[in-house]
Amino acid sequence: FLFLIAMLALLATGFYGFFFRVNPDEQGVVLRFGKYDRWEEAGLHFRWPYPIEEVLKPKVTQQRIVEVGAARGGSASSGDSGLMLTGDENIVDIDFQVVWNVSDPEKFLFNLRDPDLTIRSVAESSMREIIAQSQLAPILNRDRGAIAQRLQELIQSTLDSYNSGLNVVRVNFDRADPPREVIDA
Repeated sequence: FLFLIAMLALLATGFYGFFFRVNPDEQGVVLRFGKYDRWEEAGLHFRWPYPIEEVLKPKVTQQRIVEVGAARGGSASSGDSGLMLTGDENIVDIDFQVVWNVSDPEKFLFNLRDPDLTIRSVAESSMREIIAQSQLAPILNRDRGAIAQRLQELIQSTLDSYNSGLNVVRVNFDRADPPREVIDA
């Protein structure tokens, strides 16, 4: 009798390995022998056990935030990442956030090693390009909305050229001020 219960438990455990569940905020990416095979929507799905198929479940609806700027976004070694040179040769200190999510799980999983670093680098480079073509006064006063819109478009087009599978939801332009040293003077 004990042997029968052990066999049933083993069979149930093995049968359990044939199914997987994808939550509503995820998309299931099924790999067969380590190669992309298909993707699955939310719900309960059949699969072959681990050595044959593996399921990765990235959260596709979760909005993630990357912060860029001297106050928050830079690491200890790059504390001046928000300092940028304008077209009229002034320096402006900028803080902004990029809010993003996953649009294509396959590209997201296999084309990017570090999505946060990629977005931070692309965002900082794009902002430097925009600021370098702008004058200081409009950046400080009235053009923040236009700059944020242009920045979002530039970041998205660059990420699309990388086949990143990422979607830029919005850009929050938090602060644009002269550097602290200039304000103090």
